Amino acid sequence: MTSRRLALGTAAALVIALLPLPAQASDPGWFWNRPHCDTVYGDGSVTITETDGATLAPTTGKLRPVTYAKVAALAEPNTLITIGRQSIQRSSDAGCSWQLLDKAPDDLSTYDVEPGPGDSAYIYSVNDQPIHRVHGSTVTTVQGPVKDRGLATLATRPGRLRVVAGGGQVYDSSDDGVSWQRAGVPADPNLFLYDAVVDPRNQDHIVIGASSNGVYVTYDGGRSWTRSRPVERVNAFSLAISPTDPSKVWMEGYDRDRATRFIWESSDGGLKFREVLDQSRATLINGNKMWASPADPDLLYFSYGTSFANFGADLYRFRPSTGELSKQHNRNDGIPSLAFNPSNPSILYLGLAEER
Repeated sequence: MTSRRLALGTAAALVIALLPLPAQASDPGWFWNRPHCDTVYGDGSVTITETDGATLAPTTGKLRPVTYAKVAALAEPNTLITIGRQSIQRSSDAGCSWQLLDKAPDDLSTYDVEPGPGDSAYIYSVNDQPIHRVHGSTVTTVQGPVKDRGLATLATRPGRLRVVAGGGQVYDSSDDGVSWQRAGVPADPNLFLYDAVVDPRNQDHIVIGASSNGVYVTYDGGRSWTRSRPVERVNAFSLAISPTDPSKVWMEGYDRDRATRFIWESSDGGLKFREVLDQSRATLINGNKMWASPADPDLLYFSYGTSFANFGADLYRFRPSTGELSKQHNRNDGIPSLAFNPSNPSILYLGLAEER
């Protein structure tokens, strides 16, 4: 009888092992909640919309000038980090309320925030040197890999940070940014980088956007680079990559030959681009921020905003395959950042700007 019970138990274990893992085992978003609030309790830097920007949740605080708030949703359930002016804030209730974590010595207007594993996030700038590390409720600071130089992008995975610096040089750190090692070679040492994106599924796939020289792409972590076609004479200001289909890459830039701004799309990871939107249909500037949907590889958001003439801000929703384009207007001075709720990507967190 004892041996029969053991055999049955072993068989049951084998069946369980062969069954597909439930969604919550592989998808951190399964643990997230939708925000259960009508009003956001905070300083006004972050709001929530479930209507692509048609309606914004009111905030208890009024955003102070001059602020360009950036927001990121973390892997830790219901946790977000936002930065603005000199403040680093955290929400632990899916964005309904915000608490101050730390005051940074530097103005964070040119900084961005990148979620890391678990409850970590990294705050870095294309212009400035320090990297601020958030682990839970603790904020610490380390220096970047290049003295007096900023970073075009920062990507994380457990045990490693990967950044892209000037010229397209890739650096890696295995000790949380304390020390750095070169990876590969620069795309061109003389390039002035505007932006870069790292494939979330394969960090050896990197796309960079440069002044005057267009776009370069690597599939081997920077050991070799290919110049993208036919955008060799483009100021490539902004990039986005689809988390669900990294063959989809978007670039917003200025075609110097035609004196016109476009959004271009690549369907091969950044090797070739085609125009999908021009400035006759949307307000394109030198660097509209773009955000790719984490659920739909054919859905892109981008924004335009200014305080000039009290214009306000537009949030665009764009489907490149059909050209479908819509926008929602609000009275803020800009939307410099957008994050998706991991459990429901139709819930958007907007980092707002106040210039006056």
